[in-house]
Amino acid sequence: MKNTQDIGFSAFFLGIAFMRLFFLIANYYALSILISPFFLWSSGSFRFLFLNIGLISINLGVVLFTYFLERYKTLLYKKYFLTFCFLFQFILFFILSLVDLLMVNYLLIWLLPSLLILSIFYIKVFNKQVKMQIIHTKGWLYMGFSIILLLLGYFFSLDFILITLGAIARLIGTITPIIAIIIMFLLFRNIPPFFERDWQKKIEDIYLLFKNGINLFSKSYINSDKSIDEHTISGALSSVNIMLNELMHIKNNRISVIEKANKIVTIFSSEYVIGVLISSEALEFFKFNLKRLVLKIELIYKSVLVDWDGNRAKFSQLNSVVDDIFPI
Repeated sequence: MKNTQDIGFSAFFLGIAFMRLFFLIANYYALSILISPFFLWSSGSFRFLFLNIGLISINLGVVLFTYFLERYKTLLYKKYFLTFCFLFQFILFFILSLVDLLMVNYLLIWLLPSLLILSIFYIKVFNKQVKMQIIHTKGWLYMGFSIILLLLGYFFSLDFILITLGAIARLIGTITPIIAIIIMFLLFRNIPPFFERDWQKKIEDIYLLFKNGINLFSKSYINSDKSIDEHTISGALSSVNIMLNELMHIKNNRISVIEKANKIVTIFSSEYVIGVLISSEALEFFKFNLKRLVLKIELIYKSVLVDWDGNRAKFSQLNSVVDDIFPI
């Protein structure tokens, strides 16, 4: 279940990659002379054959991407409705390609609004993740810029643009998708899977410790009576962190994860503060935001932490900082 979103993204990018590969073969290495008859078709050329294969590749990638996306989030009307629409388009494109290879000139233009529609619906999901602070707001800039580059590259690859603007258009159409994919890769590798959006049900406790093990702040998200004092727990967690650092040679600003039965302990150790999050599942969201929390606290309380005298009253506003990163 945790890997299905990755499969969807992989299918989408592989679809783009194969489309670009076959388009490059079609435009630079395949003969464009029309032959009658041509294999199964009354007329055609190797260039149009490879263009059709590229078109089918991107359509299949879009279908798989939408399917794995809709396994966890309904994008339009009802579950799998958008997947069915793109599947219908894929089948239609495939049948039309079998009927007439030259139909690709019209299908390529038809695909552009389809990709725009998919982008719009994904942006809606992306926007919710930004609002929930699963993704940093700068992600909007990267996402928007990469989508524009991707669509721009596809647009400049069309034949009528080549005829109008010349070879420079095809060069732009080749370079911009590569830049877009690099930007998307850097962005998507930090996006938690959609099933992590119910992280509120999986978080149990947060502890913020000073580097010497003294408890600065603790918060429980579950209703349970703890028989052990919070300072005792903090000391134990600090000792565990020290042992991990010594045994594994872990430096500051590193994440450690300990799994025991149905408990997951995520530890982020920085210069002054150690963040500990206890949960029922190991989520990338917890790792990412625990690091954000610790670094934000060190930024806000840097002057206090440098020469802290042990007075916990100086950290009375920590609860609001924690709620800002983990809003429940």
